[in-house]
Amino acid sequence: MEPAPLELKKHSKYFFIGSFLLIIVISAIIARPFISAVFGAIVLAYLFHPVYEFIFKRIKNETICAFIVSILVLIVFFIPILFVGNALFKEASNLFFAVRDFKIEDLSKNYIGYLNDFFGQNIDFSGLLNEALNRISIVLLQSVDNFIFDLPQKIISAFVMVFVMFYLFKDGKRLLFSVKEALPLKRKYKDDIAQKFNDTIYATMYGVVVTAIIQGIIGAIGFWIFDVSSPILWGGIMIILAMIPFVGAAFVWLPAALFKLGSGEATNGFGLLLYGLFVVSTIDNIVRPKIIGRRSKVHPALILIGALGGIKLFGLIGIIIGPLVLSILTVFFDIYLSEEYENA
Repeated sequence: MEPAPLELKKHSKYFFIGSFLLIIVISAIIARPFISAVFGAIVLAYLFHPVYEFIFKRIKNETICAFIVSILVLIVFFIPILFVGNALFKEASNLFFAVRDFKIEDLSKNYIGYLNDFFGQNIDFSGLLNEALNRISIVLLQSVDNFIFDLPQKIISAFVMVFVMFYLFKDGKRLLFSVKEALPLKRKYKDDIAQKFNDTIYATMYGVVVTAIIQGIIGAIGFWIFDVSSPILWGGIMIILAMIPFVGAAFVWLPAALFKLGSGEATNGFGLLLYGLFVVSTIDNIVRPKIIGRRSKVHPALILIGALGGIKLFGLIGIIIGPLVLSILTVFFDIYLSEEYENA
């Protein structure tokens, strides 16, 4: 009769593991709509933790310090985002009306003739351009509709992000210590992961800011070359928009190019269109991975893949989360190789 308790103990172990996995799955499903918000709160809390420590040395109250820094983050990030969002809405409206009112006939017929001569056959370029402009109009309308439809969810996510960030400021250091201690790794490997986490986050933020500044400068030069008024002002706006994934500097140079074309300035319009497409918007995918890769010591290809995949999966904050996950993956791969080498 002795094996019975052992059998019961064995079943209890399996029951615990099964229940634990089930709870993890259910918890993940519950938290899924707010995963991006939680990750965003983690990144922002980590970035602004030195500010929290600075204030805490003077106030010595965790709750008050967390509240102050949370408000500061709102001022630094979310209020400018509201202004930029308003500007983007106006830009999208202007772009829609510019596309809708654009007349192919306003372009010099010589350009269509040149294209026909170049391709050696009579192609209906006017029809093709009209179809392309109609598609752009539809995409713009769908984007605005989707933004308005998703606005309540975005507001709730922003509230969750600020709420989680507040408590991360208060308890984040203790939580980070507990997670670090719970990792079943050697102390050296834990420190390597923490260092890579730190390096990648700050390298990504540095890369985003520097790349946006470069895009703004290059965009301003293009505006000056193609005779757009106030190139320095528009360059500054491009710097701000270039920091926002899926938005970028195109929300400035594309309406300007279409406006030039609609005004009959075909040379400047086509020139700015090609310049913006192949120079301003392309340099983002070349310069940023190199800057981030050099500072975080991760291959630029991984940075590019991580940023694009992270944005698609997590939204705006994915530009940091994607490269971070892949860079930590490289650390785990190095740990595996080190352990294999030691055990060989």
